[in-house]
Amino acid sequence: MIEEKLPISKETAEELAENENRLIPKPKGKKQRIIRIVGVIAFVLINAVVLFFTARNDFSKKPVERPEPFGAQSILFLLCAIACPLVALGLETVKYLLMMRRLGERVSVRTAFETSALGKYYDNVTPFGTGGQPFQIWNLHKNGYTSGASSAMPLASFITAQVAFVLLALVMFFINNSVSGVVGVKIIAYVGLVMYMIVPLMIVLTAIAPRITAKIINFFVRIGAKLRLVKDPGKTTRKIEDGLKRYSASLRYMARSPMLLTELLILSVLYQIAILSIPYFVVRVFGVQTSFWQALTLCLYVYASITIVPTPGNAGAAEGSFYLLFNQLESNGLFWAMLIWRFLCYYSFILIGMLIYGFRAVESAVKSRIRARKKTR
Repeated sequence: MIEEKLPISKETAEELAENENRLIPKPKGKKQRIIRIVGVIAFVLINAVVLFFTARNDFSKKPVERPEPFGAQSILFLLCAIACPLVALGLETVKYLLMMRRLGERVSVRTAFETSALGKYYDNVTPFGTGGQPFQIWNLHKNGYTSGASSAMPLASFITAQVAFVLLALVMFFINNSVSGVVGVKIIAYVGLVMYMIVPLMIVLTAIAPRITAKIINFFVRIGAKLRLVKDPGKTTRKIEDGLKRYSASLRYMARSPMLLTELLILSVLYQIAILSIPYFVVRVFGVQTSFWQALTLCLYVYASITIVPTPGNAGAAEGSFYLLFNQLESNGLFWAMLIWRFLCYYSFILIGMLIYGFRAVESAVKSRIRARKKTR
């Protein structure tokens, strides 16, 4: 069995210990409540405006004659689209099961599934998708996994997912470079792809040259401080450096099994393909004639272009980018296709997370009643 301890700072250990309390909503001050209400209103307005303009544009288009009415083929495509997020979640669960087994930890299908599903849930309800990994680390630790494994598994899953997306995007952008004629979106997508690459590169650089990494971090933090984007440069620098050290330590921890990392990367590529396949099946429901690889590449452009948008789930930007890119295809019903795609790739994970919490609440209530009955006997 791999050693239990993973090198983390005292500050990080305290942060992980407080994760449970931080994830539970607490009463907020008046100012915080106002900011939250304004944020929710802005979130709703952005979505409403994007949906309004995309709906108006789609409904005003000249109808395109479908080769055949909705029938068995459309239903089959819809079922395939619905299956994609479930397959993706299954692949994520398998990743955790493999890590549990290879690290000599207790193998639990339920814990693997809940860690995967609730990680996606918190990714989709927090800005920049920053809530997933902290919750997964806490959840694994709460379920009795060692501190090293609890930290390493979510971070290894995240890193391999990032690398898988970048590799897939580089290949498809090179092969299907002419698939999109929207130059502005393509440029933003290339910038977004660089953003995707920054974290894996910084993790590797931290392991190879920590002093150089520290200088790079200090440089950007100072710029942020001058622009008044960073309030406490020292604290921010320490937090970033600690996070990168933790990532690097986790990667070295998992790298003791190169075969495991290879398996995780393969599963991550399959996960990305499953998620990126949703638009193909959805637009085919409405009779759009396009190839699988063309639709997949367009979806890669969508995800790469919205990565820098800070709203939860990249709301607004995701819908707008999807419609802008897929509008190049001659079709009807693209607005409805966009809504179905958005539900399957975003809201479905939130719904699954809510169902898990609902099941936990019912399970806890049943167990409490059973314990109460036993005490009265």
